[in-house]
Amino acid sequence: MEQDDYVTKTVPPWVLLEYQHMRTLAGPDNIVRFTHLSSTSRDALQALWTAGQNDRSLSGVQVTNVPVLDLMKAHQIPLDKVCLLDPKAPEALKPEDGDGRFEWFLFGGILGEALEIAIRTLN
Repeated sequence: MEQDDYVTKTVPPWVLLEYQHMRTLAGPDNIVRFTHLSSTSRDALQALWTAGQNDRSLSGVQVTNVPVLDLMKAHQIPLDKVCLLDPKAPEALKPEDGDGRFEWFLFGGILGEALEIAIRTLN
């Protein structure tokens, strides 16, 4: 989540904390990819995480300005292998969802406003 200033596109400090927390929860055997970032945000996150790369308790990380659908195509991930986390889903995410049927879990727009989340998820 970046500020709406189209010139700087900085990542607010609270978002950096959320991103770091996502890496902690994902664990060291996984990769968290932050996609569709501005160049400024991508570079700031890359610098932050390159400096702290010795922390083996965190997931691997990739930061990119490439949209997620393009990244999925590049990694040959079909849509049926992606679990989209939708705040309006009829069922909550369960441990069984990690049984191997999904290759990626997509946490799209979860740091935005509720209306923005709904619109992005529907799109």
